[in-house]
Amino acid sequence: MSASLAALEDSGGAAAPEDFRPILSSARAGQAVRRVLARSESPALAERATRLPDLQGLVDAAARIFGPDGAVRDDASPELAAIRRRLRRRRTEVSRMLDRMLETRRDALADSVIVLRNDRYCLPIAASARSRVAGIVHDRSGSGQTVFVEPLEVVESNNELALAGAEERREVERLLAEFGRAVLDRAGDLLTVEEELAALDAGEASVEFGEISAGRVPEISDDGGWTIAGARHPLLDARLAPLRSRVLGESGPPTGIARDAVPLDLELSAEKRMLVVSGPNAGGKTVVLKTAGLLTLMAQSGIPVPAGSGTRLPVFSAVRTEIGDAQEILSDRSTFSSSMETLAQMLEAAAPDRLALVDEIGTATDPEEGSAIAVAFLEEFLARGGRAIVTTHLSAVKGFAAARDDAVCAAMEFDEKTGRPNYRLHPGLSGRSRALSVAGQQGLPPNVIRRAREILGSAWERRDRAESEAEAALERLRQAESGLAGERETARREVERLAVEREAVFRERERMLETGLAGFEKAKKDLARRVEAELQAIRAEAPRRAGRSAASVLSRAEEESAAEAVAEARLERDRRALEVSVGDRARVRGTKADGVVVSIEGADAWLEAGGKRMRVPRTELERTASLQKVAPRAARRASPDDATPDLGGSTPEVNVIGRRLDEAIEDVEKALDGALLAGAGRFRVVHGHGTGRLRAGLRDHLRKHPAVSRLRAADPREGGNGATIVEMK
Repeated sequence: MSASLAALEDSGGAAAPEDFRPILSSARAGQAVRRVLARSESPALAERATRLPDLQGLVDAAARIFGPDGAVRDDASPELAAIRRRLRRRRTEVSRMLDRMLETRRDALADSVIVLRNDRYCLPIAASARSRVAGIVHDRSGSGQTVFVEPLEVVESNNELALAGAEERREVERLLAEFGRAVLDRAGDLLTVEEELAALDAGEASVEFGEISAGRVPEISDDGGWTIAGARHPLLDARLAPLRSRVLGESGPPTGIARDAVPLDLELSAEKRMLVVSGPNAGGKTVVLKTAGLLTLMAQSGIPVPAGSGTRLPVFSAVRTEIGDAQEILSDRSTFSSSMETLAQMLEAAAPDRLALVDEIGTATDPEEGSAIAVAFLEEFLARGGRAIVTTHLSAVKGFAAARDDAVCAAMEFDEKTGRPNYRLHPGLSGRSRALSVAGQQGLPPNVIRRAREILGSAWERRDRAESEAEAALERLRQAESGLAGERETARREVERLAVEREAVFRERERMLETGLAGFEKAKKDLARRVEAELQAIRAEAPRRAGRSAASVLSRAEEESAAEAVAEARLERDRRALEVSVGDRARVRGTKADGVVVSIEGADAWLEAGGKRMRVPRTELERTASLQKVAPRAARRASPDDATPDLGGSTPEVNVIGRRLDEAIEDVEKALDGALLAGAGRFRVVHGHGTGRLRAGLRDHLRKHPAVSRLRAADPREGGNGATIVEMK
């Protein structure tokens, strides 16, 4: 809306009707929200209502000028109403004159329709018969076989129509400029409404996100410590797949990860100000770093986090990141130089209430020099009181973290049997990069892997084997501890369950002993009371039963008689409807619409009334007292392709599926001209989906048409993107 207000201010208040739509949409939404909040029982929400300015006057003024479709109303001013009445009369006059010419000049016509060219009503004349019709040529068809001629007889009427159209435009511009100035007078209030609605919308979005993700508001850590329990990154959470599809346009979980995402568990005490995560390539190190940082920012923004109970997060005044490749060719910045620039900024801003997230520190250069720079940076960063989460493959960085009391290592788990990462984080361990295993998984030839092992040498092989055995032993120990803990928990729950069951059995036995006899006596007394009550009811009912029986018979007879009368009336109505034939004068049942039946198609009839034709079910027609026959005009045969409105107010349409573009354009032009003559505000073009070329060509042509004000795809129930709604000026 702010952009629309700025454009309106630049133009001094002059704008087209569609330019006001975003402004009025916000104003109406603000009024609706203001009313709802004012009725709220929550003091906080009721107080929010007072922050929203009252824009009802502006909304009411807009309702007097704009109709539901956003166009300027006929009754927006007395002058505009008079001008548009004159326009309608002129159009009717021109239409009648050209209708007569359609009859008298039939031999020269290329088609029996009236068309609009250059805002002038014309007739389509066969190019070979051009000399038979005196008039002004305004256009010709794409094939060159048809010329569009304004007969001399209608030139003056078309001139008057053009003058009236110019008057209409001036009056509409005056009304819009006047309303635009009123909008600018309330620009400050409108911007306030936009800000308040955005804040409320953000709050509603947070609530919806929390409900879908089963998120929770975490506890805030006062000492800077972390506890993350069962957290999932929002982009990897299967519960959020529908929301991601709606907001981000995802068609499914990214590469299937979200279905099996491993939750993150992380605990970091206040004394441990740095976490260094290592482990295999593609093992989830960066996801750990991003999840921790994102959850922290979500919590500080009031957004429920997708994590389990017990999650506890610190508050930071700033979060800085160094993630990904920031290489810029044009500015002569390499990956390494860009990384060093960011690290320098982090070091300068280091503080206990600021968090740094650094992915793959010390890479993109010589490993030995990169390791030295990384360790020196981390030493200075901790000395300045900073807090950080860092990922690395460098042994020097892992060793640095293992030797410090204010830092902790954590490793991403790797399954030795499958040769794949498990994405679980284990604190207190340093992980290996597993570069050779990952390279093999990604398709590097076995001979290349073997040669790499040879280059690394036997010492590396022995160290790698020892580390693998140590990790396997630690994993067996963890599994054993987990198994014992599980067995202890199972035994504890079983003892509790048996105790509860034993107590329940004792209570139930006592209840049955106390209530058994009392229940039996009560049931016996209740039965005796019911029997006595029924006997008394039978005695009291006997004298009235005979009279009630006779009355019941009479009532049923009356109901059956009435039902028969209704059925006979319906049969008579349907019989009379089926007898309606071409030329009969008939009326639409329940309305004052009276006209002449000009054709019959199956169960429907075409009724001409007031110069217009409508399609009506025959069962909804009844012949009037006058049965005068009226011969229909052959030149204006009613057909399903005529662009005339149905009785139910449905949108006229033209179907061009299967047509070439030039043929479709001619069909659409005919339908558009017919809709203009009928006074319809819009019609539908059904072009189907196909390759999209027909749809694109038609829309491009219609956008340039002077009588078209706006195009849009049809609603799903009207055909969706397989049809186009054409709105006319």
